[in-house]
Amino acid sequence: MAGPGPGDVVLRLAGITKRFGPLLANDAISFDLHRGEVLALLGENGAGKTTLMNILFGHYLADEGSITVFGQTLPPGSPKAALAHGIGMVHQHFTLADNLTVIENVMLGTEPLWHLGARQADGRRKLAELSEAFGLAVKPEARIADLSVGERQRVEILKALYRDARILILDEPTAVLTPQETEALFA
Repeated sequence: MAGPGPGDVVLRLAGITKRFGPLLANDAISFDLHRGEVLALLGENGAGKTTLMNILFGHYLADEGSITVFGQTLPPGSPKAALAHGIGMVHQHFTLADNLTVIENVMLGTEPLWHLGARQADGRRKLAELSEAFGLAVKPEARIADLSVGERQRVEILKALYRDARILILDEPTAVLTPQETEALFA
């Protein structure tokens, strides 16, 4: 079966509603994301953007609504299901282990721990291919603690792409970047 073509709907949110007690964070949010499209959610602090992204990635359960990814219903409340459906998320607050290297962080969670060392050659090869394809240069052996914030964000993006993300969610992608890093991110 062929994958989605240009312009095809790859993600559909329908009627997503989320409440936290009396607070209505998302009120019947619906939209389609088409193949090749970049979609930005804009709003003030507290408008519910991050809540919606967390619902999409399975961190939160919606009170109402549904999500369809590449024509399949996304099981709610499961980051594992989101990853399996090709959704990757780069959080505003990074989830990297400072004491590990770039390649160790990228591979962490994709292999049993005892296989990480044995599979690093394959991991480095795949990381190099992704770095080249997306223009996200990183040094695989660099320790995360030694990287700039912009470099750490590149690692987070590559980590999602390494897991075969076809839809990439960026939460506040420029909040912690310098103007030069912001320009490089969107170049």
